[in-house]
Amino acid sequence: MLTFQIQYPLAFGEAMYICGNFQELGNWNPMQAKRMQWCEGDTWMLTVDISMTALEEQDFEYKYFFSEFDSPSNIEWEMGPNRIVRTTENIIITDIWNHRKILFQCYNPKKYAMFISGSSYDLGMFKRRISMKQKEDISYLRILVNVLEEREIRYQFHLINKRHYTSPLQQLTLTSTNGYYKNYLVVFCEGLEQIKRSIYQLDKHICYGYVPANQNDFNSLKKANLNTIIEFQNSQGLSSNSIKKDDFTYFTVNICGNQDSNYFQRLYSFIQLLIQKYNIIYVCNNSLSHLRKYLQVYQKIIISQ
Repeated sequence: MLTFQIQYPLAFGEAMYICGNFQELGNWNPMQAKRMQWCEGDTWMLTVDISMTALEEQDFEYKYFFSEFDSPSNIEWEMGPNRIVRTTENIIITDIWNHRKILFQCYNPKKYAMFISGSSYDLGMFKRRISMKQKEDISYLRILVNVLEEREIRYQFHLINKRHYTSPLQQLTLTSTNGYYKNYLVVFCEGLEQIKRSIYQLDKHICYGYVPANQNDFNSLKKANLNTIIEFQNSQGLSSNSIKKDDFTYFTVNICGNQDSNYFQRLYSFIQLLIQKYNIIYVCNNSLSHLRKYLQVYQKIIISQ
């Protein structure tokens, strides 16, 4: 048996329904959907008798909608992809309207300090790192994502012991049907200790880090959908240029000796043009301290505009 519950206030004469891909929930026919029972606190509940054998053979997909109490006609579906449950247990599933649950996990038997950062509010919006909890050999973090605000999430894992390791920048789409456990979309950290070159995120359009040195670095950038690269060079005599390299558009910008405000304004305009054309870019230099100084000037220009 599966028991579903969701809290949502409705007007008098309205009711919450649940519809899904099993006969017990109407086979996606709203007229055959199951009306849920109102409970105190505007919570709606329904228990469905489904065999565990059926759940082993097929993913259980469902969504909520509300409509008239007597018979659904003016239907208001919740937003976002179909919900998925994968379980062979009798459980209670608690959902939130227009939200999805994500579970981040990392195998961490030595119980190092594990953190995660990302683009969503619960992941710190890349402004701070969120500490993960530890249970036995697993570090984990559960978050809620509002599907009206976010359809994809960018994230990184961070491990700190005597050294600091960061995973490649990853991207998760909420339409993914892989990795579900119960009603959580599960994301695992893989290959963390092999990654020593971090990709950082300044804002939703700019990522930055070291200059890619080998094919593994380029593969990490490609996996993060960072196909437009701007390398800040500090060498005299080198001119600025751009080339196409495999799947990448690679710009080199010589910043040696160029420190006046007019130059930074031109550089700001150049970066803005690239953002308009490519949406997201990767800025790199082999000195992160120097690179961050230039990016701080860039941010100050944005604020002054």
